[in-house]
Amino acid sequence: MMLSAIFGSCGCLEPVNLSEDTLQDRPYLDTWNHPTERSTKNVAVCNGKVHVAWFNSPTWSHTGVLYYRRSLDGGLNWEPKVALVGPRDFWRELWIDCKGDTVIIMYEVYSDDNGVDIRYKVSEDGGATWSGEYAPITSYITYNQEAPTFDIVGSTIHMAWADNRPYLLLPLYNIYYKRGVALGSSWTSDNRRDLSDSPILIVDPANSSRLHLWFMTYNTSEKRAKYQRSTDGGNTWSSTVDMSGYDAGGSTPYDRPIGSMAVYNNVIYYMWVDERTGNKEVMYKRSLDGGSTWLGPSNLSGTPTKSWNPYVEAAPTGEARLYWMDSLDGDWEVVCKITTDWGDSWGALERLTNNSAHDGAVSVDYYDDHWYIVWSSDVSGDYEVYFTVDPCPVAQDDELGLRESERERRPGFTLRGNVLILNEAGDYAIYSRDGRLYDEGHASGGETVRLRRGVWFLRYGGRLHRIIVR
Repeated sequence: MMLSAIFGSCGCLEPVNLSEDTLQDRPYLDTWNHPTERSTKNVAVCNGKVHVAWFNSPTWSHTGVLYYRRSLDGGLNWEPKVALVGPRDFWRELWIDCKGDTVIIMYEVYSDDNGVDIRYKVSEDGGATWSGEYAPITSYITYNQEAPTFDIVGSTIHMAWADNRPYLLLPLYNIYYKRGVALGSSWTSDNRRDLSDSPILIVDPANSSRLHLWFMTYNTSEKRAKYQRSTDGGNTWSSTVDMSGYDAGGSTPYDRPIGSMAVYNNVIYYMWVDERTGNKEVMYKRSLDGGSTWLGPSNLSGTPTKSWNPYVEAAPTGEARLYWMDSLDGDWEVVCKITTDWGDSWGALERLTNNSAHDGAVSVDYYDDHWYIVWSSDVSGDYEVYFTVDPCPVAQDDELGLRESERERRPGFTLRGNVLILNEAGDYAIYSRDGRLYDEGHASGGETVRLRRGVWFLRYGGRLHRIIVR
C-alpha cells in the first residue's frame, strides 16, 4: 500500500520513511514503556537543508544507535542515514537545532558512574562532517543530567536541562541554565532556575536577548506546566509563573502535563496537557507582549478522545501549527490545527495520519514558507521515522501523468486571494493535494473558482500547475 493512501492531510503526499530497517526507530527511546516528558525537537531546517535525528534500538532496549539524515533540497531527496553515535547505552531524549550551517545534536547517555549524562556533537558545514563528542556539564557528574534543550544565537549556545543534584532521599530534579560561547568552547556556570523537570528553551527569533523557558513540575505535590523568561540574554530571569494553575491528574508517566512552546516577535504560543475537562486535552495560553501577560487558558484539542504529546511551531507570517497525538479511532493518530492570525482563531482539526497503526512523537520546524514534520509510526509493522512537508516542495502526480509547471512564464491563470481566474479558453480540472477531483469544466476565458487555503493542483493548458492559497 502506498503511504499516500495511508496518511492524510496536514502534510504533503508520499511521506518518506527515513529509517528503513527492521528495528525500532523513534524520535525518543520508549524504553520500559516510558513516554517522553516533553515534546522533543527532532527536525531542524536551515539554508534549505533538512536535518533529522532519531534513535534506533531493539524493542525496550537502551542500547542503540543515534542516526542522522539530511536533505539538501528541502526534503525532495535524502542522503543515506549516518550512524552518528553508537552503538552505546542511551537514556531517552535528544534535541537537534541549527542556525545557518551550524547544526548541533544533544542527547542523553548512560555514564560509567551509572548516572545519565548529556553529550553533544557539532557540525559547522551543514551536516557534512561532525565533531567529536563534547560534555557541556562537568560538575555533579555522578548525578542524572536529563532533558537537554537549547537554542543557537550566532556561535552562542543557550542551554537548559534537568538534573537531580544532590541526590538525597528523593530524586528531586531542578532546572538549570547555562550559556556556551564559541559553540561551547567555554561555558558559564550552572544556573539553577527552579525545582522542576523537562524544560524547553526558546530564543525569540526576532529578539535574541529574549529567552523563554517552558517546564513542568511532576511530583506528589503538584503536576503543573510553568514558565520563566529572560529579557537580557540569560543573565537574569523572571520568577516562575504557574501557567496551568491546575494539576494534570493521575500518577502514571502518561499523566505528566507534557507540552510545547513556540515564540515569534513577542507572541508566545504555550501548550500543555491536563484533565480539567475530565479528559486529556491540549490546553493553550498565548502572550502578545513577550510573556508579561497571558490570555487563556482554552481547550485547543476539544476531542472526546485522549490528546497527548503536543508540538507547536510558529512562523513570522502570523501562522502557527499545533500537532498532537489523539486516540481518535481507538489508535493513536497525528492531527493538527492551524492559526493564521497570531493565535486569535484556530482552524478545524485536520489529520496527518489515518490508519490503524500507532502514530505519534511528532516534531515540526518552519523554514521559508514550508512546514517540515517528523513523526514515528508502526504502520509497517515496526516503528519507523517518517517525514513530510507542507506545502509540497514539488508537485508530481504520476496518476495524472503530468508534471508541475509552476515557473512557466505564461500559465494562463491568475490567483487573487483565494479566487482562481482562468484567463484562457480550454479544459481544466482542479485536484486537492490528496488527488481528489474538486472541480472540472471548460473555460471560455474569465471564469473564476473559489479555493480554500491550502495546496491545489490545476490541470490546464496541457500541464499540471501547483497553486498555494494562503
